[in-house]
Formats: sequence, C-alpha cells, structure tokens
Amino acid sequence: MAAVDEGSFSGAARKLNRVQSAVSGWVGSLEDQIGVVLFDRSGRFPKLTAQGALLLTDARNIVSGVDTLKARAKLMASGL
Repeated sequence: MAAVDEGSFSGAARKLNRVQSAVSGWVGSLEDQIGVVLFDRSGRFPKLTAQGALLLTDARNIVSGVDTLKARAKLMASGL
C-alpha cells in the first residue's frame, strides 16, 4: 500500500524508514507467495497491474478491519 500511496518503492521505503531494496524484496516475496504480479516494473516507476489494483482494495479493507479491531480492544481494555 505504501508503494502505491507514495508512487514508488523508494518513496515507500522513506515512509516506512527502510531501504528501497527491502521494499522491493517484500513486494517480490508477496508476489511469489500469492502467485500474482502486483506491479508492472517495465517503466521508471512501478505501476499496479489490474490484479494488483483489485488486491489493493482488499488490502485496504483488511488494514481498516485490523484498525477497528485494535480500537475496539483498546476500549474493552479500558472498561468501556
């Protein structure tokens, strides 16, 4: 998500306080694990593939769900 939001793997690396090669490696590893090419790397900047765009929506929904879970758990822990 950071690579999309920042427009590049190097931008994502800056946002995540990591090196660009780590971000590239993570994306490549994820692509290998799920068997889907997420980014077209033929140009200067990586561009989401059609499959990547669909999965990005799912990823954002998952992150939102995790954030909701954390907020709910925090309220429970505080007695609300």
